[in-house]
Amino acid sequence: MRRLRGSAFTEVLIAMFIVVILVMGITAMSPMTSRMQTQARQYTYATNVAQTVLERVRTLPFLSITPNGLIGAGLGETIPLNGTNHFRVSFTQIQTPSGSLNLRPELREGTGTIEVFNLTTNNNISIGLKTVFVTIQWREPSTNRLQQVQLATTIASLQ
Repeated sequence: MRRLRGSAFTEVLIAMFIVVILVMGITAMSPMTSRMQTQARQYTYATNVAQTVLERVRTLPFLSITPNGLIGAGLGETIPLNGTNHFRVSFTQIQTPSGSLNLRPELREGTGTIEVFNLTTNNNISIGLKTVFVTIQWREPSTNRLQQVQLATTIASLQ
């Protein structure tokens, strides 16, 4: 009978050891889960902003898709590049019909760019197509790594 009592004590110790290991594993995964949720939230927000900007650009008249046209539509703040067939407009916030949309509260050091390529022939004649890239960049809070989301479309002149 003494052997049975001793084995019950051993079983309880083993069970407690297993429970402790499980609790420690769950506790160790919690920060990683939290970081992954934050990262997913940031990617979702950045993708939604990029999609909003892209849709707003698509609603502009073809001839208004210029650096000053984008700034006038509330989609840009500065013009870091302005070439004949290629330009870039930067923003940290955009104007939407429902108000202003700011990147910085949701995305650390968040910035956006709209880059437009006016497609031309070999003789530099416009063929009535513009390729638009919308890029949202930010720094991940926990790792300080640069992250980005980029969406693109091609817009044709209907004239």
